[in-house]
Amino acid sequence: MRTITLDTTNTLQLPIRQTARAFVATHAMPAQASDQRPVVLHFAYSIGGGGAEAMLMNLAESLDPARFRTVVVAVNARPWKHQLRRLHEAGVNVHDLESTAYLHPRTLARLHAVLRAERPDVVQTWTHHADLVGGWAARAAGVSNVVWSIHCREIHRNPGDSDFKMALFRRMLAVTARCIPKRIISCSATAIEDHEAIGYPRAKMRWIPNGINAERFLPDTDAGLDTRAELGLPAGVPVIGYVGRFHEMKDLATFLRAAALLQNRVPKAHFVFCGGVEIELGEVERELLAQLPHRQQVRFDSFRADPWKLYPALDVFSLSSRTEACPMTIIEAMSCGVPCVTTDVGDCARLLEGVGQVVPMRDPAALAGAWEKALQLGAAAREDIARMSRQRVNEHFTIAHAARQYAETYAELLEVKA
Repeated sequence: MRTITLDTTNTLQLPIRQTARAFVATHAMPAQASDQRPVVLHFAYSIGGGGAEAMLMNLAESLDPARFRTVVVAVNARPWKHQLRRLHEAGVNVHDLESTAYLHPRTLARLHAVLRAERPDVVQTWTHHADLVGGWAARAAGVSNVVWSIHCREIHRNPGDSDFKMALFRRMLAVTARCIPKRIISCSATAIEDHEAIGYPRAKMRWIPNGINAERFLPDTDAGLDTRAELGLPAGVPVIGYVGRFHEMKDLATFLRAAALLQNRVPKAHFVFCGGVEIELGEVERELLAQLPHRQQVRFDSFRADPWKLYPALDVFSLSSRTEACPMTIIEAMSCGVPCVTTDVGDCARLLEGVGQVVPMRDPAALAGAWEKALQLGAAAREDIARMSRQRVNEHFTIAHAARQYAETYAELLEVKA
């Protein structure tokens, strides 16, 4: 793999088309003429920071390199050095367009140039904005086998987007879904229903749940103890953890209200938020944090390159989201044998199916009560949950299982034997 970067010092004055040609000519590494493997090119905004990106990484590492040559194109990959290293180790060719916007003319020119240079047999796009932009770009470059991905139940609004812009975007997605992608893969069964309701063609959609490397996410007492020491957590205290972005859909306000209720009943309860720093919380969340009975018992940890070392440090993993599709974090926590408590949204209950607790969304009392119940589990009950959780992950939610289904989809499009 070579990560595609560009020194813009001497190119900013060049015409966009010439810059794009120079970009590919200088950095692209097309396959050797003797390489007959079909090329699967993935297009996304980034390669880190969310569940869709985590699934993209897992899939790119896991597709059989003897059958497919994998290429990843990101609008902005620069912040994610660990992910770039992982792709390099997996032999994946990465093109970083070094931009910050899908629709910037330079972004589109470079994307088109990469598509023409790599000549992919299949283009898979990740998340709604990448679907729309990458789908049309692929067709403009002569690629007919386009696969969209659904990783959110909602079409999210960016800061500053008006109601009119969002309505237009939804309409464009629904119309384009009928003519550009040949397949639409959803990680969530619930999200298929949501997207069918806004005009996506049901016949094109296929449900493939997210998958993880269950040999990486393991119950690991030593790793848990090391992480607790790293975070300054006292020995033996109960710890409830959250992993994910600090996005409004995660409803961290409900999480913090529940935290206050629990600390009133269990004063030693500690909390770990992994995925951001305190300043990234919204104003309401910061006010609720300040009002906790034991504010000093809350830790913040940015996105980790080794999340499998964090989960074993938790007594309970929890989400308080108002909406979800198929959260990778629940699968990861289950694989590490950690009891899970989540709101009953998206496919969360389907993931847990008897090995965790689900509560209504926006109900802090129910969430705090479920945490307290989980903390009261005895050693034997926790061992049973860990065993059943890992069994469920190994049977349904490994990346090997998901990658086989993605490969089947690509093979169907290419009319080759799966």
